[in-house]
Amino acid sequence: MLEDTVNLLRERLGRENQAFAVMSPDIQTVREYAIVSDAEEETLLSKEWPIVILKKNESYDFAKSVSPGLHNIGVMLPYAPLHHLLFNHTDTPAYIMTSANVPGEPMMITNEEILKNLDTIADYYLIHNRRILNRCDDSVARFRNNELAFIRRSRGYTPEPYDLKGKYTSINPEFDNLKILALGPELDVTFTILKNSKAYVSQHIGNTNKYRTYEFLQEAIKHMMRITKTDSFDAIACDLHPQFFTTRLAKELAEEYDCPLIPVQHHHAHGISLLNDHYNEDSKNNEMIIIAADGVGYGADGNSWGGEILCTNIKDYERTASLMPQKMPGGDLCTKYPVRMLASILSNPNSAYENEKYSEDYIKELLNNNYIDSFQHGAIEIKSLFRQMETNLNVGINTSTGRVLDSVSTALHICDKRSYEGEASMKLESYAYEYKEEDTLEDFPIIIKEFEDENGKRKILDTTAIMRYIVDKIEEGENLNKIAVAGQKAVSIGLAKLAVESAKEKGIKTIGATGGVFYNEAITDYIKSYIENEGFEFVQHVNSCPGDGSVSLGQAIIAGCNL
Repeated sequence: MLEDTVNLLRERLGRENQAFAVMSPDIQTVREYAIVSDAEEETLLSKEWPIVILKKNESYDFAKSVSPGLHNIGVMLPYAPLHHLLFNHTDTPAYIMTSANVPGEPMMITNEEILKNLDTIADYYLIHNRRILNRCDDSVARFRNNELAFIRRSRGYTPEPYDLKGKYTSINPEFDNLKILALGPELDVTFTILKNSKAYVSQHIGNTNKYRTYEFLQEAIKHMMRITKTDSFDAIACDLHPQFFTTRLAKELAEEYDCPLIPVQHHHAHGISLLNDHYNEDSKNNEMIIIAADGVGYGADGNSWGGEILCTNIKDYERTASLMPQKMPGGDLCTKYPVRMLASILSNPNSAYENEKYSEDYIKELLNNNYIDSFQHGAIEIKSLFRQMETNLNVGINTSTGRVLDSVSTALHICDKRSYEGEASMKLESYAYEYKEEDTLEDFPIIIKEFEDENGKRKILDTTAIMRYIVDKIEEGENLNKIAVAGQKAVSIGLAKLAVESAKEKGIKTIGATGGVFYNEAITDYIKSYIENEGFEFVQHVNSCPGDGSVSLGQAIIAGCNL
């Protein structure tokens, strides 16, 4: 693949850095550029034909811009006759495959749309008169060692339902007779229709903050209602966030169908989709300690959560621990420019690590000397950032694992500006993966503190201590890949320790992991090893997504058990 060609495609799509998936003619060709385990091969060749994220091997020689800054690449095999015809007329080892859509919007399903709207992207068109009734994106999966994790559970897997018959009738005897619609969060949305004890989870819908995707969500709901012969609902479930477009739609539908609206906390829904994979009426897993680690979810206190330890049953949950609350100056600006989050975390006065050294003047000097180019507006932004944190103007509070990992990434200058969801954390994983030496840093600080606010008491992990340790190691001239390994491991062990302490206090023997952070193989392994070494059972998603793609399933189950 020619670098200029791939970069031209990126320019036309407005897709700055996000990796492309590729299609190869057969598994033998895939092995020429990627490492393929037996489990990965079996999944690639399965009847569902998903994209599987594979590690690049030493012979990988595609253009760097295909999968920039990552140690892995999404790969799929031909699943339609046209795909095979394409490979019959060329000896290329792989094609880049991307959907026929304007970025951020649903796939186009008519020839008229394609010819009208893709003329600035495509040079040629191969079209057909076969109608598409229901658009459906490719499924995407990844293995962490030999454990399958769905990144996107869509084509090939949906709408085959989850069978919940008799599973939750001990909690609500009417559960199997209920009809519930759950609308998911706002990003990476799916919806779920629960009917006759079966949960029909939709294909991947996308990000509903885009109007066309919001329209697609409504169309897909009507389609699913038709094929499941559903004309009414007993409840509508949605995210707790009051401003999500899915929440607004849920309110409208609750009025239309004259039924209750049941808001569900984001990470509770994550946890129940995981618990459902392991739950039965006689199981020891009816109650579980959940590590919910992701970028963001609206918390019960109105703050952004994402590094939570929850003691959960089906109906309810208790937040027993979390990462240290950190300021988010400028709100979502911190997700696009993670150096702002780095500055905030380093500045937290409540840390138990090196407070005298990390004065405001010292941090300002550090940022001006080492990170000035990471700020959109340079020195003036650094000055205004500290004034903003002092006045708390447009400053949110978060406990997000994703924001901490992003900060580690930008501290190491791996990713200074995010161009797609999860970029900084994904590139951090790949950067750490490059370190192959046995000599690792193990003296990172794991400081757990008691914390109390207006919502009660809980334990917190001092993430400022971890970040200051990382900056100290950078200044000492330590190997940067080695520091990346230590950063991931410190956050992992801290979360695992919080979970184990909660499990001991509650007398619960099972600890589960959910949220987008658990697509990271190294973090998953660190947490799994720590928990199992402490004598607890560790469980992961089996037939649902760690990420937001299964939130609607959790919402539907919680709503059904609470009616």
